[in-house]
Amino acid sequence: MIAQLRWLFLSLVALPLVVRPVPVALATVPDGAVTNDESANHQFEVNVTRLTRRRAHGRTDDTARWIDLDFETAISFLGDEWRPLTEIPEAPPTGNPLWQRAYWRAFQARGPAPRVHALCEDDGVTAVIPVRPTWRLVRQWSSGVTGHTPYWMLALAPSPHVAVAALEHLMASAQMLDLGPLYARAVETDALARAAHERGFRVSQDPRGADAVIDLPASPAKFQLALSRKLVGNTFRAQRQLTRLGRLEFDVITGGAGLRNALAECFTLETLGWKGQRGAPISSRPDTLQFYTELAETSAAAGRLALYTLRLDSTLIAFEYCLRHNGRIDLLKLSYHPDFGHYSPGNVLRFLLLDQEIKSGDTRSYHMGLVSPWKARWATRLEPLCRLRIYDPGIRGTAAYLVDTWTGRARHRAGLLRSAWRRLLGRWRAA
Repeated sequence: MIAQLRWLFLSLVALPLVVRPVPVALATVPDGAVTNDESANHQFEVNVTRLTRRRAHGRTDDTARWIDLDFETAISFLGDEWRPLTEIPEAPPTGNPLWQRAYWRAFQARGPAPRVHALCEDDGVTAVIPVRPTWRLVRQWSSGVTGHTPYWMLALAPSPHVAVAALEHLMASAQMLDLGPLYARAVETDALARAAHERGFRVSQDPRGADAVIDLPASPAKFQLALSRKLVGNTFRAQRQLTRLGRLEFDVITGGAGLRNALAECFTLETLGWKGQRGAPISSRPDTLQFYTELAETSAAAGRLALYTLRLDSTLIAFEYCLRHNGRIDLLKLSYHPDFGHYSPGNVLRFLLLDQEIKSGDTRSYHMGLVSPWKARWATRLEPLCRLRIYDPGIRGTAAYLVDTWTGRARHRAGLLRSAWRRLLGRWRAA
């Protein structure tokens, strides 16, 4: 602890006297983009030690191909070349420009304005990285997303030199990268971590739960075999019980004139359950409502929205707000009517929608987001998520690494103590 505090003191007091950042000019190009060109009058600070290290690796000209844009400019300037980097099999929709634009328009006020870094090579754009700057005690670039982004994606071309170029470019102006949640086994995550290790950066890859995934087989019969007998039996029983109560209607809304009304009805249903009493339903915050509304409308226009609904005699009793993209379905929001909770309408709806998607043959997997007990009962596999942090080996980067490591261990110990206390308290009450 004393050693860690000593490092923190050095990072805050000694570093400004030891290493001074030097200004490197960036040229402003049309539409608000900037690229490093020494004829410019825009100043961007790059630490001289990092420039020296990068040149030692023989990378003296690669940053000339990077451009730095605000989000609205990036969408219009890079959209046609950004999109193909995210349209690969099984890639999540969160890296797509449609998602990024809706997200940052809604949540930009919650922190510093994000910047989009793009690598432009002879054969086009090969990397697009939206990050937020934090220039406090430690200069860092971070993904800066909230829980409304279940997983973050690096839009990188599948080439090792692209990951290396992205790492060197971002670390040239920061002491730390904080990215996630990322798929721990993704090619991009592995390439970035490997490049950081090879260049002497400290790397922390901390678990952040897992994405609960249902792999969709070739037929509904095989799907039923992949689930527990109890889950399948209870779901069929609930469906029969609901059918006895009235006319059961399953539908999927992909757009059209009635989309806004359908969204409003779904968001209202969400307030009737536990979220309306002790949670945070979509309609409780203007920025959250704006995000999910705009995302639904733009996704519908692109043919990616799937709003699944279940009605009983025209009364909405369950919904799932999903996106269909790259051969996968991503569940973003769901709810059911509390008056019908005994009949598990959410399970009935999920079974119906997966049955339909399997028969269509267009979808390979259904992603439920961060795993929880009920999701684990449905999942056929868990895809690990992580938070990837990369630290410069300088004084401030080292101090940040030590502090983050110590606080991470302290949180882990506190969690173990809380779990042990709950178990002990439960046994005491049972006795």
